[in-house]
Amino acid sequence: AAAAAAAVLLATPALAVRSETGYAVLYRIAPAVAQFFQPVQESCTDSGVTMEVAAVRVEGDTAQAYIALSGGPVDATTDLFDSWSFHLPFDQVGHCERVAWDEATGTVTFLCTVRTLDGSPIPTGGKMTFSVRQLLTGKKALEGVAVDLNLADYAGETETAQGYSSSNGADGTPMLLPGDVLAEPADGIAITAAGYVDGAFHVQARLGDIHRTDNHCRLWLEDAAGTEAGTGHGVYFRGDAGSPGDDVYEDFLFDVALEDLSNYTLHGDFYTATTLTEGLWQVTFPLENTR
Repeated sequence: AAAAAAAVLLATPALAVRSETGYAVLYRIAPAVAQFFQPVQESCTDSGVTMEVAAVRVEGDTAQAYIALSGGPVDATTDLFDSWSFHLPFDQVGHCERVAWDEATGTVTFLCTVRTLDGSPIPTGGKMTFSVRQLLTGKKALEGVAVDLNLADYAGETETAQGYSSSNGADGTPMLLPGDVLAEPADGIAITAAGYVDGAFHVQARLGDIHRTDNHCRLWLEDAAGTEAGTGHGVYFRGDAGSPGDDVYEDFLFDVALEDLSNYTLHGDFYTATTLTEGLWQVTFPLENTR
């Protein structure tokens, strides 16, 4: 059946690329054919957001495109949330970076760069399809924040969670059992537990659903002189470790003796976002200089 479907798509590629599914299947089977028949479309709109190609530059093994987005929730902090893809008929490596924000027009611009994997020149006469599926907006950064938490109140052994699912290969590390909010240094990020486990001091941050908000933080301790005692080693785990919901937690571990804990205060950098917009923004353009 798969072979028959492939034969049909290859026999009628011009029709196949007219649908998202047809194009995706044909691209997996024969990327060069898919790109040849993919029509040029340098602007598209979804969920109230318009994406368009502002300029293209090709030189040697590198192709670059300035991609502009406007409308809907687009703001100066807009992030493509690693949901972008380059569709090209050759092996490549690429990245995107936000380079400009126009307050007057509400337009954010990204420079999207792709290089051939083997260093060979970009083939002439071809087309690139660039797509994005998620936009993260309303991002905020709160750095160097003093967290309102008296660490001396947690200078003792505390309860750990059992059967948690670690997201970074640290399944042998005991994690704190999530509890009530002890402090909320940033919207969407809360301190939910603190205490000693096997001689290490833990501070736990609830990050919310980081797969939709990209909430993250860095915690450290400072002494009375303001000297940083070191950033705690963070270990992630999901909320199925004895707590409700899909929240993600991170335990920060500090090598601080119990009798010295009262000499320190907790500080952190906190990064949050408010809106995840999902859709499909896709443009196709010739691989040739526009200016």
